[in-house]
Amino acid sequence: MAHISLYRKYRSQTFDEVIGQAHVTTTLANALSGDRLHHAYLFTGPRGTGKTSTARILAKAVNCVEGPTATPCNRCDQCTGITSGSSVDVIEIDAASHGGVDDVRDLRDRVAFAPVAARMKVYIVDECHMLSTAGWNAFLKTVEEPPGHVLFVFATTEPHKVLDTILSRTQRFDFKRIGAVELAQYCGALAEREGWQVEDGALDLVARAGEGSARDTLSILDQVVAFGGSDITVRGVVDVLGTVGGDVLTETVDRIAAGDVAGLCVQVGRLADGGQDLRQYARDVIEHLRRLFLVQTAPDAKLVDGTPEQLEALTAQAQRIGRVELVRAMDLMAEAMAQMRRGNTRLPLEIALVKAALPEACGDPGALAARMDRLERRSGVDAAPAEVTPTAPTSPPQSAEPQPVAAAPTPDPAPTAEPTSTPDPTPTSEPTSTSERTPTPEPERAPEPEAQPAPAAAGGVDIDLVRSTWPALLDAVKTRSKRLHAFLSPAQPTTLSGGELALVFGPNSSFHAEQCASSEWREQLTAAFTDVLGEPLRVQCTVRDDSDAAPGHVGADAEEAAARSEATAVAESEAAEAAGELPDDDEAHERAVETLTRDLGATVVDDA
Repeated sequence: MAHISLYRKYRSQTFDEVIGQAHVTTTLANALSGDRLHHAYLFTGPRGTGKTSTARILAKAVNCVEGPTATPCNRCDQCTGITSGSSVDVIEIDAASHGGVDDVRDLRDRVAFAPVAARMKVYIVDECHMLSTAGWNAFLKTVEEPPGHVLFVFATTEPHKVLDTILSRTQRFDFKRIGAVELAQYCGALAEREGWQVEDGALDLVARAGEGSARDTLSILDQVVAFGGSDITVRGVVDVLGTVGGDVLTETVDRIAAGDVAGLCVQVGRLADGGQDLRQYARDVIEHLRRLFLVQTAPDAKLVDGTPEQLEALTAQAQRIGRVELVRAMDLMAEAMAQMRRGNTRLPLEIALVKAALPEACGDPGALAARMDRLERRSGVDAAPAEVTPTAPTSPPQSAEPQPVAAAPTPDPAPTAEPTSTPDPTPTSEPTSTSERTPTPEPERAPEPEAQPAPAAAGGVDIDLVRSTWPALLDAVKTRSKRLHAFLSPAQPTTLSGGELALVFGPNSSFHAEQCASSEWREQLTAAFTDVLGEPLRVQCTVRDDSDAAPGHVGADAEEAAARSEATAVAESEAAEAAGELPDDDEAHERAVETLTRDLGATVVDDA
């Protein structure tokens, strides 16, 4: 006897045997029991979910000798004839090959004839979305008002292609994908009936590969049995499908969470050398990451199918990796998948895994957020930013004597070297070379504030993190305002306490410090810190006081005027850019020279 495929051998013969579609079978059974059967039905849904099988069961239910009944006997001539496909009164039509207007007209002409032996003629039109518009129009009146002895059942995987005029004349039932747990249990019951030995976890892989389709799942199971015989093992399923086992996926994610780059590279090499399809491996990793994210985000929503043991293992692993790390890893793997389709498979995969495992090696904001997420997880701090009561910032050493910007004192000129010869009371325009000067001993200073250990801020942000990401912070500020970027550039972060960042400016940058501390720019700075660090830090700006400037050095007033001129030039440039009238470089240069000459009160010689 020829082999019969599992999905044909175990096709559902009653409404109770249809798995995963109780909302459809219950409605049809109640309609049969209450004599409220409609003349036309539309079954829609993914392939292999039971649309055609349900249509055949409905045909048996209305033609069974004991019916119409919701439980056909499957023993009478009508039931057995419909099951074998030999009934002349149940006509199945494939619209993909019989969708023309002539085919529909022929069907329409035969509808008027009474059934030969059955109670009702049932037309099952599969893939009905393939009917042409002209065919549907020719069929329209018949579907709207068929003879009393005719029942239409249309089946399609693409209901959006069915004409609205047809949709309005049928009762629509949407078949849904079948859950993986239900499919695994169904396969287990079939394996028991066949006398097969099944290893734990093997059928779960088969059910997930079926993607909610009972027919596809049984076809895969048939293939696994053909490969390994009646002993169904996880290894056999993996070899047939080209997928990887759950232990490999768990190991991959654990290595990402631990930052084990070497282990990840070794694992990819081992899979590649073993003939594993790296594209399939990447797909499996993404699916595993997605399941972890769903378990971590909504543990009580039951969004992930699996046995209690599998869900427990997923929950345990979800606690070993941060949520931001999970999202970033999924994003990186999806990007790698797109690149792997274009040719090289191993390199994009390795790059994605390395970036996911080492967020500190990347400078993008997503990597910084993943790094903070990892620090918070390892330190036991909740990922959500905690509210922190503002405290006074740690004051720097007294020897540095930083002055609050509110006081805005005019700093003395910076110290310079004194000439060894008799000093000329009149400052010269040309500075003496350093070889002819004897440096004046500078007063002994205490260590700079940067050297002091700073307390960690809320959410895992500390002064070391601020310093390491200072270039990124400046870039974020520049995208918001070039003027604010010019003001903030001379600053150096020193301490961080209670969500307040202390910035120290040089003695000739009091204007910059005053602007950064003003209310005009406070909101912009806070937003930039939030974008990069995830914390809305406040700033306290101080100016370092250096004295003993040498004669001939441009004074602080002049340099502050130059800073104001720089800010003015930037503001004018921004305004011109906004108006679409950006001047050329020569015009901007001449205007900057004029502004600087006016502010300094002296003529500036342009050597350019």
